[in-house]
Amino acid sequence: MLSLKEIPGVGDSLAEKLIFEIGSLADVERVIRDGDVSALSGIEGISPQRAVKLINSANNNISEITTTDEGRRLHKNLIASISDYVITKAAKERLSILTPLTRNSVVEIESRRSWSINSMRFINESQSSFELWRKCISGLGYTKESTSRIDRVIVVPNTIQLENLRHIEKKCRILVRSNDETWEDYLGLNRVTWIGEGGPEKLPSGWIIGEISDSLYDLVPEVPLEWLKINSDNLSILAELYDQVWPINAIGQTISEHLEGFDDLALLLQSLENESSNLENLERIRDNLWNQIKSIEESVNDAIVSGTSQSQLSFDGDEVLSYYSDISGLERRLKSTIADTIDFALQEGRRKLDSYLENIDINLPNDIFSSEYPCVVNRDILELIDCELEKEIKSERSQGEIAIASSTVNIMKQSRKAISKFIEIDMWIGVGNWGISNRCTMPEMCISNPGIWMKDGRHLLLGCEPDAVTYGIGEVSPENQRDKIALLSGANSGGKTTLLETLASLILLSHSGLPVPASYAKIGLLDELHIMAKVSGTQSAGALERTLKKLADILVSSERKIILADELEAITEPGAASLILGGLLKSSRYNDDTNILLVTHIGSSISEVMGGDIRIDGIEAQGLDENMDLIVDRNPKRNHIARSTPELIVRRLASRSKGPTSEIFSNLLKGF
Repeated sequence: MLSLKEIPGVGDSLAEKLIFEIGSLADVERVIRDGDVSALSGIEGISPQRAVKLINSANNNISEITTTDEGRRLHKNLIASISDYVITKAAKERLSILTPLTRNSVVEIESRRSWSINSMRFINESQSSFELWRKCISGLGYTKESTSRIDRVIVVPNTIQLENLRHIEKKCRILVRSNDETWEDYLGLNRVTWIGEGGPEKLPSGWIIGEISDSLYDLVPEVPLEWLKINSDNLSILAELYDQVWPINAIGQTISEHLEGFDDLALLLQSLENESSNLENLERIRDNLWNQIKSIEESVNDAIVSGTSQSQLSFDGDEVLSYYSDISGLERRLKSTIADTIDFALQEGRRKLDSYLENIDINLPNDIFSSEYPCVVNRDILELIDCELEKEIKSERSQGEIAIASSTVNIMKQSRKAISKFIEIDMWIGVGNWGISNRCTMPEMCISNPGIWMKDGRHLLLGCEPDAVTYGIGEVSPENQRDKIALLSGANSGGKTTLLETLASLILLSHSGLPVPASYAKIGLLDELHIMAKVSGTQSAGALERTLKKLADILVSSERKIILADELEAITEPGAASLILGGLLKSSRYNDDTNILLVTHIGSSISEVMGGDIRIDGIEAQGLDENMDLIVDRNPKRNHIARSTPELIVRRLASRSKGPTSEIFSNLLKGF
């Protein structure tokens, strides 16, 4: 694939715009390589058509055989019909890059043909896997990149390293520390990445020690973490695909190969939903701390009351008088009597609090109780415990996020590649499903000569069940039917224009590497396909001159081509038209790289100009059925000039009209 600035039409301005809108240069080149039409066309100033052109140009798929608006419109409609069979929106959009390529791109055409063949084989041989794919893949889209600004500060020691990290500035702040600053001066920041020496030995919550050479994902782990969150739906689809067994065929094996290494993907996704057991434990301890303290206070007081309920004091007369004169002595006597009981109860309360805070790095001070009885826990110490728990929770959550981010980095590149491949596979499986549903086959391709031959070819864009037609021109046709030029005559509304479009459809599809609606087809690879629609009205002298000049240039060019033209005689008066068209066709008779099929009502006149040396085929109308519809054999008869049969059209109008209008057509019919 070409690098960004090597792509034709991509200058400095557009390159900078793409990088600004999408991300890094690597992200832009990945989008183009993946054929992500939606990502490119979502940028102001880039239409879907231009996005397709950029993608095809980057992959050297520049030249197309379509030379007219009619050809491009027909191909677009064919692609739209295939799109109905594709599951994902991204794959539907990707279909538009399957443009009809010239014979110079035969390698790419063959690659596409291989995908088409393998996708139809996958569906036919593995119906259950096909249904499973359709069920799993719905909702898959190209990965999205984090565009939010991260609440993290990278602290660097000097301006040189600041310059080295300029590409990260749009993701987070970068600060240059002064010589007299230490890491402690940055403790007030929420998340810090410290670059260089002088960092803390024990990392505060949310801190990282990094190197200037580290990647964005290492320096700012929130970026891969955000990527994991915004792509979780895509990754869940990968995890679901990973759990399935895929068949041993080209498509199935490609699916399996791109799922290798996703063993722990489901667990990684679960980690987004489920906090670590340690974090859950810390949060549980914090949330229940005040209730636990209340319970401990009550249990201590209950133990004191229970332990002193059987205590007794007896005094002799001298002691009574002594305590009467010294009440503090009585207080000391009482305390000494129950001191052991209170001390035991308080120690038990401390033990319970220690047990509740087990595995948490908090040193409880000795004065955790502000009073012995009634027992009350020191509220200042309780606030300290609560703050320490918050720090532990924050640190645990930060470490967990960094661990998840690290695991995410390991699968990001592989996930992007797998998702892109599965979108491509979904596109091709849609192609295969369309081909099977419409009874399509892969055409035989001929490199040495132009031409087309189809057996039971059908026009799929009519909105009804098409009649199958066997027909063709050029060297790829059977013996005795290999004329390079042919005229097609026949009934009005007999299907001449439809036949032209059917031939054009098969040529466009085959050059796109896709199956064609025919039981058999052989296509000579071309440089150009010219589809010339009917001209409305007689042209002015200037317009006629331009048309004739264009026709002459096409006919004498050395490009290998097929011209499918519809009633070109409308370019001027009938008498002059036969002379002009006959002369033009006569001049191209010996151009081996040109095949022409011309629908015309003046075949006999053109043949006379050419000395009778031209094949004229005819689509014959045999009458009207009971519904007054034309009875037509859609297969042209070789070397047979078919009448236009306007009288059949007039007869149908006479039967279907009423009143004076019907009388007009009835009178016209008598003239025939």
